[in-house]
Amino acid sequence: MLQALGTAAMAVAPRWAGAFVHPIDEPAMRSRLAARSPLLAVTGAGRRFVAVGIRGQAVLSDDGGRTWAQATVPVSSDLVAVSFPTEKTGWAVGHGGVVLKTSDGGATWVKQFDGRHASEVAVGYFEKRAADDAAAQQLLADEKSLVDAGGTQPFLDVYFINEQTGFVVGTFNRIFRTDDGGTTWVPWMDRTDNPKGLHFNAIAGRGGNIYLAGEQGTVWRLGPDSKRFVALPTPYNGTLFGLLPISPTSLLTFGMRGSVFRSEDAGVTWKRIEMASLAGVTSGAVLPDGMVVLVTQAGTMEVSRDQGRKFTPVKPAQPMSYFGVSAGAGGQVMLAGAEGMRVETVR
Repeated sequence: MLQALGTAAMAVAPRWAGAFVHPIDEPAMRSRLAARSPLLAVTGAGRRFVAVGIRGQAVLSDDGGRTWAQATVPVSSDLVAVSFPTEKTGWAVGHGGVVLKTSDGGATWVKQFDGRHASEVAVGYFEKRAADDAAAQQLLADEKSLVDAGGTQPFLDVYFINEQTGFVVGTFNRIFRTDDGGTTWVPWMDRTDNPKGLHFNAIAGRGGNIYLAGEQGTVWRLGPDSKRFVALPTPYNGTLFGLLPISPTSLLTFGMRGSVFRSEDAGVTWKRIEMASLAGVTSGAVLPDGMVVLVTQAGTMEVSRDQGRKFTPVKPAQPMSYFGVSAGAGGQVMLAGAEGMRVETVR
């Protein structure tokens, strides 16, 4: 009898009762509440919207955010950023150094890369250069220390120029580039003016310019000739969370305590933009009519009708802590946050 009960208990034992499975190796759970769980980023993929969030949750909507369907995801680590260069092909990144790719508009995802593989690639890359390159020696030592710490440093953002060329960025100066759609990745840690190993929190591009933003109020821009990310300090020493290119040379960067800065010369000089709230600004979007929307951790929204020179607060109908925003149609925005997905109208 006891043996039978033991066998029955084993048959229904939850998956956490066995050996530990790392979240980068465990598929995301199915849930009818996926669109109401905390979601950290949202973007457009053609007319579809795709959002990603905690524990590998990913959802998509084809009706302007009225209904959401859960995607099939091969990891249960938190996903923090998503990029679609075309309506079908996209990438998402997150904790554990995972890089996921979709070829069907976000309905199903496959894992291309993770932190363990990234460390192997980086160590091999810098070992080949360390013999006669002091900078490579230091980068190799840094990478080995990260391996000793677990080897699964998170990627915090992703940006693809097209279906072949893109970047993933993260903690401790971590940046990789692919030119074959993610089949292989090349470390670019030796191509950044970042001697302190500051975290990269964001990457974005427009009109041929590609920018990074991160700690200590620093923005970097990729030099087209040098193929290096050159540091462009702002008048701020706190953490920057994001970037929003408005035109090929105009952009915003934003971060803690309502800090927003605007540049009209591709990041060479910056001007602070006053905000109504001191809450951390987490994400921004440019609507089809040129309106700029920024959202905050405190559940506030601010709107600019002059390309980010001045912002006016707009009261959301159902505020929550916002982590991501994407432009919809007719003055609507898709909002990802602590309570899942919301749609708001900003006109």
